[in-house]
Amino acid sequence: MATSNRPHGDRLGALPDATLARVLSHLPTGEAVRSGLLSRRWRSVHTTVPVVALVDRKRGHEANIHDQPVCFDHQVTCALICRDPTAPIRALRLDVFHPTRSLLDQWIIVALKSGAEKVDVKLRHHNPYSRRRLCPFCRHEESSADFDYQRPGRFIRTPRQLFRSSTLRCLRLTNWTLDLPSGDVPSFMSLETLLLKRIMAPDGVLQRLVSTCRRLNELTLEECPTATEITVASAHLQSFTMVCCHKATIVVLGTPCLLSLRYKGSLPPNTSLSFFSIANHATITAVTVDICEDIDGKTPSEVATITELIIQCTNLTFLHLSLCPEMAFYRNLFTSVLRGLTRLRQLELKGCLLNDHAVASTIVLLQKTNNLAEVLSLFPMPPDPHKKTGYYFSDSDDSDRGLPNDHKHKVKRIRLVGYRGRQFERVIAKFLLSKAAVLDEICVSMANGCSGRKDDMARELMSWRCNGRARVTCA
Repeated sequence: MATSNRPHGDRLGALPDATLARVLSHLPTGEAVRSGLLSRRWRSVHTTVPVVALVDRKRGHEANIHDQPVCFDHQVTCALICRDPTAPIRALRLDVFHPTRSLLDQWIIVALKSGAEKVDVKLRHHNPYSRRRLCPFCRHEESSADFDYQRPGRFIRTPRQLFRSSTLRCLRLTNWTLDLPSGDVPSFMSLETLLLKRIMAPDGVLQRLVSTCRRLNELTLEECPTATEITVASAHLQSFTMVCCHKATIVVLGTPCLLSLRYKGSLPPNTSLSFFSIANHATITAVTVDICEDIDGKTPSEVATITELIIQCTNLTFLHLSLCPEMAFYRNLFTSVLRGLTRLRQLELKGCLLNDHAVASTIVLLQKTNNLAEVLSLFPMPPDPHKKTGYYFSDSDDSDRGLPNDHKHKVKRIRLVGYRGRQFERVIAKFLLSKAAVLDEICVSMANGCSGRKDDMARELMSWRCNGRARVTCA
């Protein structure tokens, strides 16, 4: 037998130290340190890794510091201090439970002085305010759009040095109190990505911060009660996300190059002034709309605040719609919107399918979206367990109405998420599979607890294919 002349050495170990450090930067810091056990040469490589990423595993009020082999505070301090002094820190990512302010300030300042370009610090606290969703449409009896008025400023304040950095490009903060330097804040010219989640801030402070970021490329505001009137002056902004900022009244985006817009919240107010004031709708190619509140009983003019926004984005190629109480609620209104989106290539629908009428409405909506091509994704959700819906399902198959010819010869990929094989899901799946003639693949993500039926479901889905060559992937 011929033998191979190729060497069988350790190809990973043969890499230069700088390359090894980049490889280890994709691991949590603890794993990168443990890699030193692999060989003598690797023993000190972790001291040059440009990323410090650690998660505090303590949970709940009764968390015991002695459950961890090494105290989390000590882990972070060692990771920042016991480094090669010539190796900069490029990214600091921490998930911390009930920290002390002095240590947090020291960690962040050390990273900034080392030239950190990314800082991502999520705080968790004993009190419930760091965990409760700030959405008035949650089913929890204490659901609200704001923090408890008796507990303002209970989160740790941000270190002011954070906003004087000349190297920081990405800043992500969760569960902080925003504290800017007094007086005029210098322009944050280096910052390109800003994510603020569950931020306590005095009135106007959040807007002050956004106004200083003149080169923002991506802005995300999530569950920020003081985000009321937001103006983003950055001419470089390409992505804007607002999630459950239910006190917002107007959003002004002065950028001429916005590409992606995501909005999750209640229906915007139907007033003479638009909720979204956007300098250039023509550049937007992706829109995600997720309405938290039940739109049953809302008038078409109230729902039109969303449809008018979508209509103005004439060059959309991706659209995600999540409606309550049903996936295709106000079907006729949204059908007229989808007809005008001639460049739409990917459509995602998320919501409940409560009865046969909801299934039929979804099918009709798909039938009339004649220009859809390439990707269709459905995210069927179970009905709200807190509501007495009296929903029902029957064995009637509405798929006989047929898929439009444009769909038959365009849709190449379909995704079904959270599939359980329930009657209404089977009706939708059969309708799609039996009519899509050029389908290449259908990807089905099974719901939890359905893995034992995966093979049976896959065989059923395969039996419905119009195109026998289409791949069925169940995961």
